[in-house]
Amino acid sequence: MTLLTGCSGVTMSGIRLEESNHNVVIGNTVLANKLQFSHSNTEQRGGYLHASVEVMNKTDATISLSYRFYWYDAKGLEINHLPSTFSTLIMTRNQVSLLQALAPSIMATQYRIAVRDTNN
Repeated sequence: MTLLTGCSGVTMSGIRLEESNHNVVIGNTVLANKLQFSHSNTEQRGGYLHASVEVMNKTDATISLSYRFYWYDAKGLEINHLPSTFSTLIMTRNQVSLLQALAPSIMATQYRIAVRDTNN
């Protein structure tokens, strides 16, 4: 269940699904409609996967959101090192921010970012 920029999407159980990228998971369509994701990027840094994605607040209001990176190996299995906590980000109107993290293991080849509304 993912969301990234694009015109074609599917809504199921309150979660907006976008077909253009599978790195960002958003828990509800209200929050999904307020955000735009772009410039998803991965690169190796010292043998570890570094992932980043830009997020933009498309509204004229301040948004408080929380996000967390999940890491997966080449087989798609979650790498379950000490789980990271959710980070909080407060975004003012039309602000663009970069969500980024370094994988906890050299086995990581894929990632997902879970995004949720901090106020709910």
